[in-house]
Amino acid sequence: MKRCGNCGFPAKLADSFEWRGDGTIISTDRTRTKARVAILEVREFERLFSDLSDAIGFSIDSLLITAQKNIGKQMYASLTAAHVKGLPTNWLFRPQFLAKLLARLVARDAGILGGGTPRVVSYKAGRQLVLRFINPVVVPRVVGNALGIYESVEEMPSSRVEYHMENGDLIITMSHGGEGPEPEATRRLYLEEITPSERNITYARCGSCNVPTAISEALEWDIGRGTITNRKTGRREVVVAVQSTNAILRELESELGEDVPRLIYENQKAYTLDSLRGATADDRDAFWQGYLEDLALRGLGYPSVFESDDRGVYLEISNAYTQDLYAARIAAALEALTGKASEVEWMERQRDYAAYRIRIH
Repeated sequence: MKRCGNCGFPAKLADSFEWRGDGTIISTDRTRTKARVAILEVREFERLFSDLSDAIGFSIDSLLITAQKNIGKQMYASLTAAHVKGLPTNWLFRPQFLAKLLARLVARDAGILGGGTPRVVSYKAGRQLVLRFINPVVVPRVVGNALGIYESVEEMPSSRVEYHMENGDLIITMSHGGEGPEPEATRRLYLEEITPSERNITYARCGSCNVPTAISEALEWDIGRGTITNRKTGRREVVVAVQSTNAILRELESELGEDVPRLIYENQKAYTLDSLRGATADDRDAFWQGYLEDLALRGLGYPSVFESDDRGVYLEISNAYTQDLYAARIAAALEALTGKASEVEWMERQRDYAAYRIRIH
């Protein structure tokens, strides 16, 4: 794996993502809808959806798979292997060795995301593809990515999938679905366009690859194994698609009402508070500056207005990865600093703009 000669950061990753000065991370491919990504602890991301499934009484894995499938199609569109598009979908023009070549290229891109790496078990063009994922995390997300790429390669509107764990590996069996229009669920789980923010943060960056040095120092990528490890905590982290996460939460809120944002707010606050337990700060202004910049480095956004006093905080933000999850992180930090409970008061809560006050009591 080629690395930057100056900071040691994986060169492929530096070429694939752009850390913008507005607190977002954007893919640098040329697809129509660019992907926005964020970096989260694996345990945090898995817990978000498992807790939500437990609270509402049914699994949301199918929603996560469908939304992530659109990201998989974007990944395929940006691959150099996309030249297989147009070849007849039969064994003569798409033999198994071609599938294995494609899988190696996909594995390189999948490894960047930290979700494990795929191996081809078997492939029959026009019929079935079986993959084995090594070191998988957030299983529905991995399945969705694989489905998106498979449907793109096979040039079909839908597919069938079965998956299970085997000795720690994820086995995904994908086959052709029926003919017909795109499923309604896929149309509803569309990916939103990215709206850049005017807020600008100045990062200390590597002079060679332009990646913020705080990221290259904090995280270690092993693209071959498909893992990302936080050097300080030793915990595994993962790159997640912001747009697919928002699509799932948008669909759930539409179907189930305002209980969904309340649940994800409370669950995220509890998780973040646990990770911040014992935090202290002699200089609270310096604490907040460092905390907000760390969120920005992870691609979670950055507020255009942030005010702090003894009663709490007030902020306005237009590019939060998810408004409720971002607010929950702020509330958790406030509670960790003060040792007091808090409540949020929303002045405005839209996808691309929110203004709210978090008070302690």
